[in-house]
Amino acid sequence: MDERFARQVILPEVGEEGQRRLANSHVLVVGCGALGSHTAEALARAGVGRLTLVDRDVLEVHNLHRVGLMAPQDLGQSKAVLCANALRHIAPQIRLHAEVVDFGPEQASAWVPEVDLVADGLDNLETRYLLNDACVKYGVPWNYTAVLATHGMSMPILPGKGPCLRCLFPEPPPTGSLPTCATAGILGPVPMALAALQAAAALRILVQPEMAMEATLIQCDLWGRSIDQVPVERAQGCPTCGRRDFVFLDGRPQDTGS
Repeated sequence: MDERFARQVILPEVGEEGQRRLANSHVLVVGCGALGSHTAEALARAGVGRLTLVDRDVLEVHNLHRVGLMAPQDLGQSKAVLCANALRHIAPQIRLHAEVVDFGPEQASAWVPEVDLVADGLDNLETRYLLNDACVKYGVPWNYTAVLATHGMSMPILPGKGPCLRCLFPEPPPTGSLPTCATAGILGPVPMALAALQAAAALRILVQPEMAMEATLIQCDLWGRSIDQVPVERAQGCPTCGRRDFVFLDGRPQDTGS
């Protein structure tokens, strides 16, 4: 066993078998900005053997106060490629693949079935509905995680074992109705904190896939120093995990207004 993981292997929750499972795992990180970059680093340092990193955007100056793995000299370069290059130095044993594309139905259908877990580094709910469709359809666990201003929320989604995103948010809000980091701001440490929660949940799922995990939405306000846990149940008649109607994956999203 690689000595770098010695302090993790002695955890009874992980052990040598758990570490081997991590080494054999493939995680898809969709979005490599603040959430995705910190999550990817945590997973790589923990010993996940393969990461596919997806992001269409380049690093901009206003990203610098909250992203991981990137610096001012990287401005204008692909976030996915920057993350992959940095992680090769941090975890040289890892297999890395960067995709500089928009994550759409074609990519979701091709990539989600090939991985063991998907990490949420997205900045919009619309693409999360697409990701939720793909993960439920192919039975791949993922972590819904979102940040804004001084707070964030995270919930592991285990298809077939608990609620999905549409059990939590049944219908997409009208387009443009939700605040964004551009309009509401974002405190730098918030993505780091939520990425840690997301990464820890991902490691637990990968190490102990047979163990049940409570369907709980964790809500944090770092400025207000509060953490709440909200139980979430599968919604009766959920169109995604109940009726298995994958409208977003099939390119048939509902009208969300303007």
